[in-house]
Amino acid sequence: MKILKIVYVIAGILAMSTPQLIQADDKKPETKPSAEGREKAPTVTSEEREAKRKEFLEKRVEERKKSAKELGLNPEELEQLPPKERFAKVKEASEKKLAELKKKTADGTITDAEKETLKTLEERQQLIEKYRNRGATGLGKPPVVKPSDK
Repeated sequence: MKILKIVYVIAGILAMSTPQLIQADDKKPETKPSAEGREKAPTVTSEEREAKRKEFLEKRVEERKKSAKELGLNPEELEQLPPKERFAKVKEASEKKLAELKKKTADGTITDAEKETLKTLEERQQLIEKYRNRGATGLGKPPVVKPSDK
């Protein structure tokens, strides 16, 4: 009789664990593709990489100068300022330009180019608001919450 009870317990345990064993078989680890199956990244020489980097930087400088001119700022003057002052000056000019373009939109006198500038300025303003407390690297500490005095 005792042996029969032990057999029933073992059968019950096996019956309960069978679905888990079946699922375990379905979840086989994925294997990495073989070396032949992978696409090979194009090899770029250090000279080509440096040329692309310089091209990117030159393009970025031109974009910044164009942006500064749209805001009514002198790009050469901005380059001479320390980063915090430069940021403050650009932010102030952006806010003025944004207010001006919103007024033109309300009046219905905005051009297509100004609409594009307005869109860009609004996107920048949203990013600034989103990352306001994160510092220059975007990895700043979250704001400190002080416990209430009771």
